[in-house]
Amino acid sequence: MSMTEDNIIQRPLEDVLPEAFLGYSKHVILQRAVPDVRDGLKPVHRRILFSMDEIGMHADKPYSKSARLVGDCMGKYHPHGDSSIYESAVRMAQPWATRYPMIDGQGNFGSIDGDSAAAMRYTEMRMTHLSELMTQDIEKNTIPFKENYDQRLKEPVVLPSPFPNLLVNGGSGIAVGMMSNIPPHNLREVIAGVILQIDNPQVTVDELMEKVSGPDFPTGGLIIGTEGIANAYKTGRGKVTMRGKALIEQGKNGKSSIIITEIPYQVNKSTLAAKIDTLSDSGKIEGISEVRDESDREGIRLVVDCRKEADPLQVLRLLYKHTQLEETFGIINLVITAEGTPKVLGLKEINAAFIEHRKIVVTKRTEYDLEKARLKAHILEGLVIAINNLDEVIALIRASKTPSIAKASLITRFELSEIQAQAILDMKLQNLTNFELDGIKKEHQEVLKLIAHLESILADVNKVYDIIKKELKEIGDKHGDDRRTFILPEEMREQVDLSSFEEPESLYQVMITANGFIKRISGQTKQKKDSAPVCAFKDGDTLKERINCTNKDTLYFFTQSGDFYTINAKTVPEAKNKDKGGPLTNLFTLPAEEKVVSTLPVKDVTEELFFVFVTKDGQVMRSPVSDFANARSSEAMGLKGEDVIVKVFLSDGQGELFLATYKGQSIRFPETDINPMGRKSHGVKGMTLGKNDWIVDALMLSGPEGNLPGDLVTVTERGFIKRTSFEEYKPQGRAGKGIAISKIDSVGTGYIVGVSHVQDDDILNIIQLSGTVTKLEMRKVKAEPRMKPGKQWVPVLQNDYPVGIV
Repeated sequence: MSMTEDNIIQRPLEDVLPEAFLGYSKHVILQRAVPDVRDGLKPVHRRILFSMDEIGMHADKPYSKSARLVGDCMGKYHPHGDSSIYESAVRMAQPWATRYPMIDGQGNFGSIDGDSAAAMRYTEMRMTHLSELMTQDIEKNTIPFKENYDQRLKEPVVLPSPFPNLLVNGGSGIAVGMMSNIPPHNLREVIAGVILQIDNPQVTVDELMEKVSGPDFPTGGLIIGTEGIANAYKTGRGKVTMRGKALIEQGKNGKSSIIITEIPYQVNKSTLAAKIDTLSDSGKIEGISEVRDESDREGIRLVVDCRKEADPLQVLRLLYKHTQLEETFGIINLVITAEGTPKVLGLKEINAAFIEHRKIVVTKRTEYDLEKARLKAHILEGLVIAINNLDEVIALIRASKTPSIAKASLITRFELSEIQAQAILDMKLQNLTNFELDGIKKEHQEVLKLIAHLESILADVNKVYDIIKKELKEIGDKHGDDRRTFILPEEMREQVDLSSFEEPESLYQVMITANGFIKRISGQTKQKKDSAPVCAFKDGDTLKERINCTNKDTLYFFTQSGDFYTINAKTVPEAKNKDKGGPLTNLFTLPAEEKVVSTLPVKDVTEELFFVFVTKDGQVMRSPVSDFANARSSEAMGLKGEDVIVKVFLSDGQGELFLATYKGQSIRFPETDINPMGRKSHGVKGMTLGKNDWIVDALMLSGPEGNLPGDLVTVTERGFIKRTSFEEYKPQGRAGKGIAISKIDSVGTGYIVGVSHVQDDDILNIIQLSGTVTKLEMRKVKAEPRMKPGKQWVPVLQNDYPVGIV
């Protein structure tokens, strides 16, 4: 159709422009750039998560191609182009950009150096466990829906979001005449603040700041001063000074290096390194000889080498002054409120909006569950009536010509509803037994209890708040972690030497299974009866090692063939007590069929620390830990023939070695009998072995001279366990034949499989070939003389003999 003069309406530009621009700016503010105060999401992020939930890209499912998500989301909900969807999804998967990633990505998702992600046809993704919570209960009419862009489908206006995602992950966006810039926070802290405000709605911002100390950036770093944080929490606007974490290390020949281990949030690492290089070349910062990026999978390590005559503190001051090693984050808590208007809010107002949102969600969820429960109770009541009048019901149905006539007859005769009558007609014949009748009656009583419980929740708003608090605490306990960004007082602004500054030390337990899986759990526990970890798993795998360490430790893994590998303890995947964790091969390259025999935590490498090696053929070696700290090859000890390593110990040089053989010989001698030797050495003879005998286990004993606490416990193939005082094993010279552990034989007791150093309050976990675990309290095992065989504490059937002790 051609345009004619009659179709053209002429209006002054000054009238059209404000009207058109107002509509455009309103759309940008509400539909693109500013997050919602309730779920902390912009529309594109909300549509991404909703689409992932719809097509089943859940955390427990295999990864799906990113292009599948982008196509689904664009076609159904977000018709603004694939790049906007994919780029948003990529950012939600980047751990240096998002404090708690909402997407679990597989493939190239970019880097902190600014590298872009691979094309969406190459990468894969799925939801994280935390993002799955965002859509939890969405099917229970908990949130409002609206029509999508073409009015064919419905999309959520807001997600249920059981945790305060706005503060947890933050968000930024530039709208028309407005800007939002909300920093991320620590999940545990934010949840603690929300719970405090639920308990005391009149809480002050200062009181909230005792729980929520400030932003917590995914890249760590430091925040100097709290004034800007307080202003942001009170008024919605404030500025905070971020600094990268830098330490000064003294090198050889009097030279120093500045080691940058953490950088400010949203700073590009490669750009920072290039800027330092440029400033050094231009002479603006003098005293820098080289800038190296030594970052790896364990974290950032940007090394700035200083010249010998340079003052490293002055160089660091200039780096903070002239580079992005120090940056300002301007906080603007601009959000879209529940009423649909943009507004700048303080911490207390944000918390109040989230609490109100969760109150509505929990109430609607309860109403939905109550309606379902009432319907179920109604149907069960009809089934009970039918079974109580079974003969008459059957006769009535058989006399009816059609199902509709049967339904009408049931309704008339027994005063049933249409739903109840239909349920009776749909009932299976097996439900007509007396046993099934009892089950239906029991189920009816349980449903009535559920109805009463749900009605009590709706009748008391405090119970709704209790549910909100309980769910928040569970999320915090399960998904929370330690703070990464540390807040220093304002008076430390001029103090640039933070070499003494350390993050809090966290206690870990690292556990390794026989099949090569590893995990860590928070805290350390004594081997008590009520806290002993799971030692066997459903697939037959068993716990092999349990190591107490901290996040400051480096773990040294020694293999049977004489190699070693190192990782930082905090890089070990965290898992629950009953989980196996992840494969060791995800942390370092372990050759096929290679087994780790000992794992040792080392915090500080000193001249007094040694690794002590014991081999199957009786060789022993003592080498300084410093030889291993910066080793370029993985070889730890040179082995002859088919010899393998049995055990490796970390020692201060003052202990005693106790070696035990398969056929029951033992020797105890001072560690100092082994002269220190370099890495890759073959060692010296520790024990002279008899024919067809070998070292099966070893101990490193330490304690006050002449007063070694605890006893020796031996375990044999036939499950005989014996406890003996170490007084019966007097120290002797290295390389001797030793003395007999006990009176053992191959048929009656079986030969030795392991030894342990125990005290009364210990629990011994004896693991058998099948994976069966016998837990034995040591206080129940009485000490016996050395030559006694002990008692059979572990029943052995069909050669299911013990293979290890944990």
